[in-house]
Amino acid sequence: MRIAFLTSGRLVPSSRFRVLAFVPHLQGLGHECLVLPSRPEKYASWPLLGFRLSGYVKRWHRQQDLAELKRWSPDVVVLERELFSDATFDVEQSLRQTCKRLVLDIDDGLFVLNRHKFEVLCGLSDHIIAGNELLAVRAKSINSRVTIIPTCVDLDRYECERLTSDFKSQSSNSGASKNSNSKPDDPARPLVLGWTGTAANIEYLEVLRQPLRQLAREFPVELRVIAESDQHLKQLQLESEGVTTRFIKWSEADEIKELNNFDVGLMPMPDTDWTRYKCGLKILQYMALGIPSVASPVGVNSEIIRHGNTGWLATTPDEWTFLLRQLISDRAMRMSVIEAARRTVEERYSVAAQLPRLDACLKAVFNGL
Repeated sequence: MRIAFLTSGRLVPSSRFRVLAFVPHLQGLGHECLVLPSRPEKYASWPLLGFRLSGYVKRWHRQQDLAELKRWSPDVVVLERELFSDATFDVEQSLRQTCKRLVLDIDDGLFVLNRHKFEVLCGLSDHIIAGNELLAVRAKSINSRVTIIPTCVDLDRYECERLTSDFKSQSSNSGASKNSNSKPDDPARPLVLGWTGTAANIEYLEVLRQPLRQLAREFPVELRVIAESDQHLKQLQLESEGVTTRFIKWSEADEIKELNNFDVGLMPMPDTDWTRYKCGLKILQYMALGIPSVASPVGVNSEIIRHGNTGWLATTPDEWTFLLRQLISDRAMRMSVIEAARRTVEERYSVAAQLPRLDACLKAVFNGL
């Protein structure tokens, strides 16, 4: 098939993990793929123009994309989320008139932001790919043709160093227990509690303010945050409360290297109409790399993490304090989950695991099924 993808931008997480990670593998199956990203990226602007004028540029480029689609004549067009992060949908309506088959891919509760637009986009689409069951239920209330494909990581890029270089080599002695396999932490190095994500979501760390203050009094720990900007981290002012904090500016080239410096991965999140529809990407990145993780039991997080087996779930500040204190103190406890966590990603949340489902879905759409 000839498959065209309209994406939010090359560096936008939804584009990277839900589209770009699959494209080379779809091409390997014999499909022709055309990727048309937002220019500038959907949630960004060109500094010299500002956000408003950049919005006009985005619209102009999308009109050029529609012309390109007419020339290229794809069998299926996949629209990632929406073309513009506003209430408009006129260009999507023009897109519907242009393409033979339209698939809408959603990985967030877009209906929370604009219900009418979400309903229109679902109605325009021949099929919907939803990132989790909760999103699928909402989409099915408008369009019955829905396939669930979770957000995935490409394990060809995510080598689990902890499992290959440490855990496996030490567990080659079949009589050894997991506790005896675990070497002690280096007392000269602070234990790194890490968080990664978009800068706007750094505010979710607020729930960890009291736990981090308490743990900083008891242990040499460092909070490490990877994002595109540190503005929201500065607003938390954790350093002034005694929490050693280090900001790492996100870059595509260094992302995995920096994540591998985490000793424990964090995903605190309030339970809101928006957050409960998220797809748990940062947890999957942690688990793929063998980073023991603790997350709030919100939405799909409770499906991805089996408490005590592939990671841990915590709700209240006291629960976060209790679990993190245990994990900081006990390296064997941290190591105990990495094998099951990696296996979970391999079996359910990897590109290799979901590629056949995506391929079958797109073929069915092409055949009008």
